[in-house]
Amino acid sequence: MNKVYLSIVLLMAGLFANAQFFWETQATNWPEAWGVKEISIASPNVAWISSYDGSGNGTYPKNVAVTTNGGSTWTARTVTGVPSAGLISDIAAVDADIAYVVTAPASGSASSNGIWKTTNGGTTWTKYTGSTVFNNSASFANHVYFWNENEGYCGGDPVNNKFEMYKTIDGGASWTAITTAPAPINADEFTYVGIKKVVGNTIWLGTSQGRILRSTDKGATWSAFSSPALDFGGVIFEGSSANFAFSDDGLKGLLITDDNGAVFMYSTTDGGATWDDAFPEGTWYGDDVAAVPGTNGTFVTSGVNFNLPMGTSYSKDAGITWIEIDSGEQRGRLEFFDPVTGWSGGFSDGSGGSTGIFKFSGDLSDLGVKDLNKSNLQVYPNPARDIVNFASDRQITQVNIIDLSGKVLLRAKDTNKVNVSSFAPGVYIAQVRYSDGGIQNTKIVVK
Repeated sequence: MNKVYLSIVLLMAGLFANAQFFWETQATNWPEAWGVKEISIASPNVAWISSYDGSGNGTYPKNVAVTTNGGSTWTARTVTGVPSAGLISDIAAVDADIAYVVTAPASGSASSNGIWKTTNGGTTWTKYTGSTVFNNSASFANHVYFWNENEGYCGGDPVNNKFEMYKTIDGGASWTAITTAPAPINADEFTYVGIKKVVGNTIWLGTSQGRILRSTDKGATWSAFSSPALDFGGVIFEGSSANFAFSDDGLKGLLITDDNGAVFMYSTTDGGATWDDAFPEGTWYGDDVAAVPGTNGTFVTSGVNFNLPMGTSYSKDAGITWIEIDSGEQRGRLEFFDPVTGWSGGFSDGSGGSTGIFKFSGDLSDLGVKDLNKSNLQVYPNPARDIVNFASDRQITQVNIIDLSGKVLLRAKDTNKVNVSSFAPGVYIAQVRYSDGGIQNTKIVVK
């Protein structure tokens, strides 16, 4: 199986700066070095975030933060009552007042597990007291999500050979077990904090055995698929991790794997059931990937690890080509609400400081991205049976022919023509690279 190392991709010359996009620095007002763990966006103005200790001291913060004005100010809140050995696994925002967190035992007994709710913007929190939820000694709560004020899901590691999963239809007043929850493939399979994506009614989870669990009906029924990832969190296969994201249709998706610094990208067009090698062009990053709701296949990647390239970039064509937003800056967890509303996690410089999280500035809608170096590219004949010619007022340095799954079928350097006579009839993407670093995609039809 052919793969492309991220380090090689990042060294490729040829992508121009995109000044129309940048990240606005905002203060989380958490203790110094605390980072953004999870981001849950309820509306363009309302978002909730949870924290982790980025100092290396090994503490388990009980702090979250909420903004009601698009991030101009963030109010830090403490989830009171969580045991000292407990950690906040996930956070789910409903609105400015209502949010949920799930907690799990960093050490100690299962009593650190819990579902907590606030109805007053985080000032106070109440733990769900149902005796059958996350009360087994093997329980470990990982995820929580709400589709609306009433319908929610929470889940954790396997108990009695079934992933522990619950649903509510009354705003968390009661939770019932999901009896159709999937079974692990062995005793070493479990899910991870942070490895969860939701699009519409579909939810995806990643496991320690590289599988992807998917429900298309808000957790009622589940399917499980193998993926190119060895381990989404590195507990079973040390040094391995992965992240994924899916577009609005729930079908197009990207998966980024990191196996001890070897970083690869894969793509899917069937919601994660199968994956193909991706051959991305341009600069992309290996720590997180997010889809941009309201677009037809726009994704953003980020890099936060000092041992790997850091920054952010975006793709408008489901991962085929990437354009850098910024570089050399730590950008962590990503989450977008729409093409103009999104955040990337950072690290706090202390209470009363000026940083900790970054808000996206720009417009990633399908009509909102401008090609700063657009040329008068001509492609002829189109449709074609054999030779396709390319002409432009800019110097063409390479032409790639890519199928609609994202696979590069041909790479032709220093030429303005390609031979497509061996290709099956159909539609393909011709990707033209210019000497000034610009990239332009156009469709061609092979007869």
